[in-house]
Amino acid sequence: MKFLSIFSARRDASGKTRIAPVTNKINVEEAVRLFGVSSDELTPAVRAAFAAMTGEITELRAQRDALKLALDSAESMADHDPLVPVYNRRAFMRELSRLMSFARRYGLEASLIFFDLDGFKAINDTHGHAAGDKILCAVGDKLMDHTRESDILGRLGGDEFAVVLTSVSPEIARQKAAQLASAISETIVEFEGKSLSVEASYGLTPFLSEASAERLVALADEAMYAQKTRRKSNRAS
Repeated sequence: MKFLSIFSARRDASGKTRIAPVTNKINVEEAVRLFGVSSDELTPAVRAAFAAMTGEITELRAQRDALKLALDSAESMADHDPLVPVYNRRAFMRELSRLMSFARRYGLEASLIFFDLDGFKAINDTHGHAAGDKILCAVGDKLMDHTRESDILGRLGGDEFAVVLTSVSPEIARQKAAQLASAISETIVEFEGKSLSVEASYGLTPFLSEASAERLVALADEAMYAQKTRRKSNRAS
């Protein structure tokens, strides 16, 4: 068991398996101690065998660390939007479902906000996708700057973003949603000598014990479109 411990792993708070921190190299003396003997007791041939073994262990550790980095990178790429440093739709829905189960179990309050960018299509059509991409990145950065680490952010597709505010009352969530929308509208992006900006319509719904993650997103989406319709009507009148 001592020998196997050099490849030990641990579970972190999220339940994921993490490789325990170890040194990159293991020498002959360390290897011999794993078997409860002294290196002085070894014949030259056995000592040479231990030296070869420790070299292989060091190589295996290097391969393990490289594999872990590759797996972590692949996991991050699979979970995150390719353009904006937030969750993609698949990962966001997974985390939303997980948080909803946690909230139901422990009676915690949380709310979902669904954002849609007003004027984004016009920027894409007039200035091209490069300009649209800059807008999306700026909005993602703005949302990250104005939310907490405990909140969940995702880009659900196109110009649609979602934020889960954890451990807040519905009233505080409504205030925060308005603040985030204002922050988005105040974001200016410079592109080829032009100053570009968008506004954000949003819909909010508190967590509902009987709703699924998909239903919660649909409710927030409906609330967002209702707000967008009212704003268009007010502008027309």
